[in-house]
Amino acid sequence: MVTTKEAESMHPELERQMAVERVKELRRAGAVARVRAATPPAPREYDIVIRLARPEDCLAVAALAVLDGAEEPRGRTIVAEVDGSLVAALPLDEADGGTFADPFRRTADVVALLEARAKQLASERDMVRRGRLAWLARFV
Repeated sequence: MVTTKEAESMHPELERQMAVERVKELRRAGAVARVRAATPPAPREYDIVIRLARPEDCLAVAALAVLDGAEEPRGRTIVAEVDGSLVAALPLDEADGGTFADPFRRTADVVALLEARAKQLASERDMVRRGRLAWLARFV
C-alpha cells in the first residue's frame, strides 16, 4: 500500500533530471543577459530636415541665435530640424554670418549638413548666373 507521503514525492532520478534541465535553462538565460548587457544599444535614428526658413520659423531662429550668442540673421536662412524642432541655422545672405545652433544638443553633424547644403545652393546659383541653367532661373 502506498502512503500519501510516498505518493507526493517523485522518483529521485526524475527530480535530478528536472533539476539539471532547470540549471541549463538558467545558464542560457544568464548568457543571453550577459550578451545583451555587453552589447551597446543601437544608435537612435533621427529625422533630419534641411530646408529654407519660413516666416513662421522666425521666433525659433531668433531663440537659437540668443541661445548661441549670435545675432539674429537677416535675409534667407537655411535651418535644420531634428525630429520636428529647429536645432541649427545658417544665414545664406550674410557674408560673415556663421552657423548657430542649440548649445544644449549635439549638433556638429547637423551643422556639417547645413554647411554642405549651403555650398550646394551657392553652386546652383553660380550655375544659373553663368547661364548653364538659365532656363531654370524662372523657377528659383
